[in-house]
Amino acid sequence: MKHLLIFLVVLAFFGILDPPYAYAIPNNQPGLFITADMQFDYALNLFEQKDFNAAQVEFKRFTHFFPQDPRHDRADYTIGVALFYSGQYYEAAKRFDTIIRQSKDKDSPWVEQSCFMQSQAFEAMGNTGYAQIVLQNYLKLTRDTDTKDRIYLELARMHIRNTVTPGKNELAYARKNLMLISPEKQRKYDVATQLETIDNAVHAPTKSPVLAGILAIIPGGGMLYCERYKDAFISFCFNTGLIWAAYTAFDHDNPALGGVITFVESGFYSGNIYGSITAAHKYNKAAQIKILNKTFDFEPGLDPVNKSFFLRLTHGF
Repeated sequence: MKHLLIFLVVLAFFGILDPPYAYAIPNNQPGLFITADMQFDYALNLFEQKDFNAAQVEFKRFTHFFPQDPRHDRADYTIGVALFYSGQYYEAAKRFDTIIRQSKDKDSPWVEQSCFMQSQAFEAMGNTGYAQIVLQNYLKLTRDTDTKDRIYLELARMHIRNTVTPGKNELAYARKNLMLISPEKQRKYDVATQLETIDNAVHAPTKSPVLAGILAIIPGGGMLYCERYKDAFISFCFNTGLIWAAYTAFDHDNPALGGVITFVESGFYSGNIYGSITAAHKYNKAAQIKILNKTFDFEPGLDPVNKSFFLRLTHGF
């Protein structure tokens, strides 16, 4: 409110406030008015200055006092973006959902942008599943080919990004979505290069977890196979040391000590085998990520002020 009053005082001083399509500020100055243009520009200026909390307030004031203004939808959308940038992802998702549900024109640019932004809000909350569902639902509603291409591209990005996380491999889904992009946009997005990168990642050199476990029968052998030389050396020294200590204890007629050392060593020996198997899986995942990172940028890009959304899946296009 403080920012707004200062702004209005300056405008009043220069005599540029215009009564038509204006409202009076309730500050005991009935002659002080502000137009829809002034309120919108002021809110937008706060947004551009990254004062997102204040921008939300002023855009809400704009939609309240000027409900028939044609920029109402843009103001609602920008409120959602301000919530997103201020880290209020859940509230942002709710705002975008309201825009999507209440709009009669499902091909409206603001509905389109709200779908993408709601998806990003869910992804920011760590719920990639909901993020994908939002886009898949809008894919069934929209008739615009360019929008469908953007959705396919964004879904591909999510699947590739999920592949980077341990225990997941969604490259087949990423390939499927990239193939659904229209031929014209496939050339623009250089889909051929992306598909080649995915194929290279799928066929990246791998280590066999089974073989790593078998080689781990010799302490450190599995780690050596997975090219983790330091871990292999430590595992070999530690396990052989305990085995030797247990043997020495039994050889010197000290079965109690030998039993304790054997029990402890059995745990480390089992860990050596399990760790080798895990190391093989990690090696395979790292090999894929290394190939994917050469081509893909997993983060989305957006320009909320100019109501545009772009995806930086590869080469920053």
